[in-house]
Amino acid sequence: MIGNIVEKIMTIGNWLAKLVYLQILWIVFTILGLVAFGIMPATTAMFYVIRKWIEKDPNIPIFDTFYKSYRADFLKSNGLGIALIGIGIFLYYDYTISKLEIGIPVLHFLIMVISFFYFIFLLYFFPVFARYNMKPFEQFRKSFYLSISRPLETFAMIISFVPLYFFFNLFPFFFVVAGAPLIAFPSMWFANRAFMQIEGRNS
Repeated sequence: MIGNIVEKIMTIGNWLAKLVYLQILWIVFTILGLVAFGIMPATTAMFYVIRKWIEKDPNIPIFDTFYKSYRADFLKSNGLGIALIGIGIFLYYDYTISKLEIGIPVLHFLIMVISFFYFIFLLYFFPVFARYNMKPFEQFRKSFYLSISRPLETFAMIISFVPLYFFFNLFPFFFVVAGAPLIAFPSMWFANRAFMQIEGRNS
């Protein structure tokens, strides 16, 4: 009994150490890319490591795996990131102008709906990037397709952020030391479930 408890505590501690280490790598490599050019490749590399963990490979060399992904996808991830930011800024200004100046309820509602789909598209973007080697258009198409064709996984991703929100409010220390991978983990997990089901259905 005591042995099982100690083993579980050690397992939790081991995973927490891995998450903290991954958070440190994410922060360091984001800064090394001067933040603006580091955050996308650092985030895709973080998702790539988490993908390996979820696929039952928990003992991968974290630094080597992270660094190889960061270096290999630096240009591609930044190019896609510029496109994503551009779309996000466009939607934000459309929403602001519609709310403050145009005042047409139907148009305002339409922009809100498009913004929601953009949000759930982002939930799949990084998991898709971490799993598939695709051209930019295919990357966007696959992410959007999954966001609308897998409502259960999409809903589960969104719901998973609720306990994380309360957890980080109660224990902000964990957000500082392991916030990014803790947020990324459920998205990658549920997205991976969608990948497996779709690939199994198509095989």
